[in-house]
Amino acid sequence: MSDSGKTALLIGCGYTGIRLARPLLERGFRVVGVSRRAEHDPELRRAGIQPLAGDLSEPDFLSVLGKLSPSVVAYFVPPQKADDPLPAVLAATRNALLEAFLYASSSSVYGDCGGEWVDETTAISSNNTGDPDRFAAEHCVVEAGMSGIPTRICRITGIYGPDRTLKHLLANGQYTLIEGRDPWVNRIHVDDLVAGFIAAWGKGESGMVYNMVDEQPHRASEFANLAADLNRLPRPVRISEIEARTRYDVAELQRKLSSKRVRCLRLGNELGLSLKYPGFRTGLAAAVAQQR
Repeated sequence: MSDSGKTALLIGCGYTGIRLARPLLERGFRVVGVSRRAEHDPELRRAGIQPLAGDLSEPDFLSVLGKLSPSVVAYFVPPQKADDPLPAVLAATRNALLEAFLYASSSSVYGDCGGEWVDETTAISSNNTGDPDRFAAEHCVVEAGMSGIPTRICRITGIYGPDRTLKHLLANGQYTLIEGRDPWVNRIHVDDLVAGFIAAWGKGESGMVYNMVDEQPHRASEFANLAADLNRLPRPVRISEIEARTRYDVAELQRKLSSKRVRCLRLGNELGLSLKYPGFRTGLAAAVAQQR
């Protein structure tokens, strides 16, 4: 399949965005990566991405984005507590050629579920979510979809892959486990995440939510201990919850204690995606091997 002449706009282009560019470039897209920091430009250029630095809160810059008339937009920018640029970006990139606006959300919108299962049909609300800013951002995307913008909400879990194997955090002693707390967590290999984005664009429905997660929820200690073993580093230390409350801010502590098991019903059933790494054990081993 060739999409020569079309433009893909990756806003907040970083670890995942650079990898998402590869299949788009293979299809003949011109890929534009937006980042506020100019020092990222060389990495983007090496990946074949045209860098575009600017401030999403500036009307002139939004006008530049609109003139690109993108066919695909992937938006990775975390929500801002005040003056979130997401609504303005949705409006600026809306055009007759737009096939999909892919919003990178997070499974944090489900909140702490005490280890229970959730899926795309699980209702969320601002009363029970552990991430009110992300909840508000999703609401904005839903409204945009109702107005005719072809949106997809992609709820992402912990991303791992080459250079994202906890190696540096473990080596520096920054990654810890909390005594008496071993929550259920969910992850996805970056290759499968990219494949999920491509499937959501090509086969997804406007306004739909897709959980981007593998098929094997696990305890936090399982991933951390395997990461340490594969990277030939000491396993993470356990600290008391009292110490954790002094070490981490409220949001980070909430993330470390939140427990849920996330299903990806729609990736396989509706988008027909077969994950390369359905479980973290094979995926993490492959990531560490590639890292070396």
